[in-house]
Amino acid sequence: MAKNETNILSRKSTHIALIVIGAIFLMTGAFHGNIWFDESYSVAIASKSFADICSIGSGDVHPVLYYFALHIIYLLSGSVTHITAYRVFTVCGAIAMSALGYTHLRKDYGWKVGLLFTFFAIFTPYISYLSIEVRMYSWASCMVMLTFIYACRIMQVTGTHQQRAHTNASLSTWIKFALCSLAAAYLHYFALLSVFIINLGVLIFLIAHFRSRKRDLRAFIIQAVCEVAAYVPWLFVLASQLGVVSNTYWVNFTFPDTLISLLRYPLYTMQLTFAAGQVYGTPVRILTEILVVAGFVLLFVTIGVVIKHIHDRKTMVRDADGTMRRRSVHEFLSAPETLPGLLGVGVYIGLFVVAGIASVIMHSLMLYFRYLFCAIGPLMFGLAFFLAHLNEKKITACICALFLGFSLLNQGLMIHDDYSPDNQAPIRYLQNNAEPGELVLSSDIGVEGVTSVEIPDLPQYYLNWQPGNWGRAYECYAPTLTSIPNNWDSILGNYHGNFWVLGESSNGSRPNDVDDLAARNDVQVVSSECFFRPYTRSYFTITLMYKD
Repeated sequence: MAKNETNILSRKSTHIALIVIGAIFLMTGAFHGNIWFDESYSVAIASKSFADICSIGSGDVHPVLYYFALHIIYLLSGSVTHITAYRVFTVCGAIAMSALGYTHLRKDYGWKVGLLFTFFAIFTPYISYLSIEVRMYSWASCMVMLTFIYACRIMQVTGTHQQRAHTNASLSTWIKFALCSLAAAYLHYFALLSVFIINLGVLIFLIAHFRSRKRDLRAFIIQAVCEVAAYVPWLFVLASQLGVVSNTYWVNFTFPDTLISLLRYPLYTMQLTFAAGQVYGTPVRILTEILVVAGFVLLFVTIGVVIKHIHDRKTMVRDADGTMRRRSVHEFLSAPETLPGLLGVGVYIGLFVVAGIASVIMHSLMLYFRYLFCAIGPLMFGLAFFLAHLNEKKITACICALFLGFSLLNQGLMIHDDYSPDNQAPIRYLQNNAEPGELVLSSDIGVEGVTSVEIPDLPQYYLNWQPGNWGRAYECYAPTLTSIPNNWDSILGNYHGNFWVLGESSNGSRPNDVDDLAARNDVQVVSSECFFRPYTRSYFTITLMYKD
C-alpha cells in the first residue's frame, strides 16, 4: 500500500465517510412493511402499556427493554402499524456499533483497528441481515461491545493505556461499564451471558492485580451489587422462563450440520444458502460458489501466514540490552499486540461454551446463531485487531474484499426478497375474501402472529397446544387474536358455515390442521390457495373450509 493511500485511510474524514456509507447501506433494507413471526411479536407488544409489556413479556423468552423502546416510538408515532419506524430504530443499533470504531476503538487502539472494526461491523452479511429485523439483536450486540470496550479500559489493556497498567479506572468509566452491562442484560439473555463473561474477566484481572488495584476491586464489587440489585425484578421472571425453555425449545442439534452453520453464519446467511441452491438462478449460484471457494483459499493462506507470524513473534525477543532470548508463552499471550484481540475472541468463544453447557443442563439446544450474535462485536474486534497487528496488507485487503463481496451479494438478494410485492399477496387475499363473521383458525402461531398484526380488524383464533406459559406471551396479539384450548370443538362446536384455516411451510404443503379438520364428518374443504413469501422464503397456505 502506497504512503499516500495510507494517509487517506488514516484520516478521520475517511472513517466518518465509511460510517455514513455504511449507514446508507444498512438502511437500504429498512423501508418495507413485511414482517415474520418474531417481528410480529415486537410490533404487537409495542402498542401495550409499560405494565402490560412487563406482564406479557414475562411469558416470552427475552427481557423487555427493547419492547420499552418500541413503545416509546409507538407513543411518539401514534401508530401500532408504523413498522418502518421500528425498523429504522433497530438499524440504528447496528450503525451505533459500527461507529464505536471511530468514537472508542480508534482512540484506544489506533486508526487501523478502528477503521477495520467499522468496516466489519457494516459489511458482515449477518449483521446487515439482523439489523433490519424488528428485534433486539442489533442493540444487544452494541451494548455488549460497549461493555467490552469499557472492560478493556478498566483492565487497561488498550493501546494508549499500556504504560499505566497499575492505575485505577475513572469513576465515569465504571459507571458506563455498569450501565452498558445492565442495558445488555435487559435486552437479551445471551447478552446477559456475554456481559457476565466480561464482568468475570474483569474480576479475575483485578484479583490478579490486587496489590495495585484495590480501589478498582472495591469499585467492581459496588457496581456488581448495584447491577444485580437492578436486575433482581427480572431474575424471578428469568427463573420461570427457564422452566418453559427446558425440554421444550424448538432448536434441534444435528451433527455436523449445526456446527457448520454456527461457524459460517456471519458470512453465509439464509439468502446465500438459497443462492447456492440455485433459487435465484445460475449466475447468482456461480457467483456464490466463487465467493465460497475464494473464502476457503483465503482462509488457508491466512492460517499459514498467522502460524508463521506467531512463530516469529513468539520464539525470539530482543531484551533491552540487545540480546535475543526465547519468549515465554505468557509473554506472548499478554503482549499488547496479542492480549486485546484474544480477549475479544475469548468473549465470543466463552459465550459459545456457556451456551453449550446450558444446552446440556436444560436438555434443549441453546446454541443458535442469532443468539450468539449478541457477542459478534468482540469477535469482529478480535478480527480487526489481529489483522491490524499482522500488518499483512495484501491479506487484509483480500479479507475486506471477501467480506464486501459476500455482503453486497447478500444485500442485493435481501432487497430483492424484502421489497417483492408477492409478500403482501396472502394478506390481500385474506382481506378480500374473508367475510365478516367467518372464523379464522390455526394452530400455527407463526402465521397467525403475522396475520393478526397485518390485518388487525380480522378476528382470529389460535389453537394453543404449547406447554408452559406461552399463552401469556401471546396476549400481545389481543384483541385480534384469541387463544382457545387444545380442542377444535371449543370454537367449532356450535358453528355452521365457512371458516378459514391458515398455515405456513417451507415447501407449500397443506397444513396438518386442514387434514385434521377434514377428517371430521361435519367438515369439508372448499378451496385452498398457496402463496410464496420471498421475505421469509416460505409459503402461506389459506384454506376455505365448510362445517355443516
